[in-house]
Amino acid sequence: MAFEYLSKQTSKVNNNKTNMVQVGHFTVNLVRADTKEVFKEYTGPAPDHNVYAEVEPGVDYFIQVESTRGEVIVRGNVDGVYLGYLDTYLKPFKDKYLGAWERTNGESKTIALHFNKAAQATKQEGQTNSSMLTGKVDVEFYEFGAQIEVDSNDDVVPQQLKSDIKVAGKKCVLSGNGSHVTKDPSSTQHGGLEYGYELGGHICTITLHYCTAVGLILNKILDAPPSSQESDSNESKRAKVKPEKKRSASAVLSPDEKESKKVATPIDLTGDDDDGGNERWL
Repeated sequence: MAFEYLSKQTSKVNNNKTNMVQVGHFTVNLVRADTKEVFKEYTGPAPDHNVYAEVEPGVDYFIQVESTRGEVIVRGNVDGVYLGYLDTYLKPFKDKYLGAWERTNGESKTIALHFNKAAQATKQEGQTNSSMLTGKVDVEFYEFGAQIEVDSNDDVVPQQLKSDIKVAGKKCVLSGNGSHVTKDPSSTQHGGLEYGYELGGHICTITLHYCTAVGLILNKILDAPPSSQESDSNESKRAKVKPEKKRSASAVLSPDEKESKKVATPIDLTGDDDDGGNERWL
């Protein structure tokens, strides 16, 4: 039954930095397309504890998916747009990547997604809020439904992700299509009829939000740096502090002061400074 695998979305956290996002048998991360390095992830405040990946414009990425169980169908969505295909896994799997899928002459490849810099809005077009600075990736997991025949001979055009949303922030990102390509041998079809499965019971959905450091600050996950006015104020306060006057060598010391001068100064002698196989179809 599907309910066996349902659980609350959890994450392994270190000082609100997240190493992975896991629900039951399933794990999802956003990774750089070229190095497969996981983007830094942070867990947001209660009660939602949403997970945010810190990203930057101009970078290709994939959605990395893993599962410790088989007989599962995976469906990906980015910013509310369905990627257009289903991945079916008979066995447990790891290091599988979702992106924009293309099939030409029976051969499949997955093209990376891309973090695009969003168009900047004027003051008249609206103000920036945390939701406008944050994108979202949803990965849905399903059990196998009824077995069906799938025609793997048709060409498939990759889903195009684009948005004309304008935001006030200069560091905002939206997902589009990238250029890096990964070829998964297990998803390469050679034409003819293949067997697939209809969507069965919904097991769970893992959600990852993504944004730049500005979005993390607006979502109250990272502290804002001190403003220039605060820095100038601190510098001004330091400038007003009068340095202590040095006593001249010829000054007359009282008996008590002479005695205090005999206290030995400690000397630092340490020298240390103090400072699984799958199929894919539409």
